[in-house]
Amino acid sequence: MFTLIRLAIRNVLRNKSRAAFTVGAIGFGVLMTLLLGSFVVGLGNAMVDDIVQGKVGAFQVHRKGYSDVRENQPLDLDFADTGANLSNIKKIHGVTGVSPRLVFSGMAANGSQSTMIVVTGIDPAQEYRVLPHANDFLEGKPVDNAVANGAIFGKDLADALGLKAGTGGTIQAASKSGQQNALDFELRGALNNGNAFESKRSVVVPLRWAQNLLGMEGRVTELAVSTQNREDIPAIAAQVQNLLGPDYEVQTWKQLRPNVDDVVNFQRMVLGAICSIFLVIAIIGVVNTMLMAVLERTREIGTMMAVGMRRHRITELFLWEATTLAVIGTGSGLAVALAIIEAVARKGGVPANAPGSAAVYYIVPAVPFDLLAPTLLAAFVGTILAGAYPSWRAARLNPVDALRAT
Repeated sequence: MFTLIRLAIRNVLRNKSRAAFTVGAIGFGVLMTLLLGSFVVGLGNAMVDDIVQGKVGAFQVHRKGYSDVRENQPLDLDFADTGANLSNIKKIHGVTGVSPRLVFSGMAANGSQSTMIVVTGIDPAQEYRVLPHANDFLEGKPVDNAVANGAIFGKDLADALGLKAGTGGTIQAASKSGQQNALDFELRGALNNGNAFESKRSVVVPLRWAQNLLGMEGRVTELAVSTQNREDIPAIAAQVQNLLGPDYEVQTWKQLRPNVDDVVNFQRMVLGAICSIFLVIAIIGVVNTMLMAVLERTREIGTMMAVGMRRHRITELFLWEATTLAVIGTGSGLAVALAIIEAVARKGGVPANAPGSAAVYYIVPAVPFDLLAPTLLAAFVGTILAGAYPSWRAARLNPVDALRAT
């Protein structure tokens, strides 16, 4: 075996230009597959992180039936904002934070004009632990307990009402009993996170202020929960569901924002198709190289058979040559790809704007195992299989005819 390996390496190096071309084709296929894949994975991670760490949390808890009427922001499906629910959820391994919220609809007015809004009352101390990126695109100051009536408006909403940080107006909403109440607010900042609806309709206020407006002291409509690892979200959500029982419903970010999961899956499907093209091109290059080697070395093959080399040994020799090309090409492509990805990741990723928004997201390329392993396996095995037919053809040559070849 070692003799065949040495012969294979020597034969590969006999025509350095052709070997370099073949190795380059394999390396290019691996390089482009990993680069494209890493940036697609990075883009997907950025989108998911924006949802999980900036908008909805890992999963949310509501009263049973809330999801069916979510668009109406119902207040009658409320529950206590303290007690066993919060404390028991926080005790579950992997849970890093629980934030109570009160979501409702109302009207915002600046004294001369008004518009419909969707308001989320939050506990700042808990909310920003669950959603550490909630204020990434905030122009101004976040909601805090120091300013009891401080509010954050969506950027388009604030502009439409002519509101600036430090100015204010009133928010009016109906309580559970239908009574209309209104309270003054002070604008703390404007949020432009790339979501058109949130920019035009979203308002964030302190939880206690919202409860006071609606006459719902100590009551909330949802809990946002964060977890230590994204991979554990389904299992932890299932534990919370079992803990709370059938009177509550627990929905993960995928259920809350299914369009994001669909986009990520579509991106990966397109990635798979593009990567397959690169790998096929590389494999075609290997087939061409190996066939040329057989044609050029026909007399050499005839000589080897004439002196007693068995046909299966000739097949093995050419397969080892294909293996040598696969190792060098795959290894070089992997090394260059990882170097580029590491350099980009160290710089914090590549900035990208969300369509129609000034919000800038940073795409940090990543190479998960489920991308790395199939790519290397496909390149390596594909290269060896590409050398199978030329190897078989070489072993089938007639020794006499091979010796007569010119």
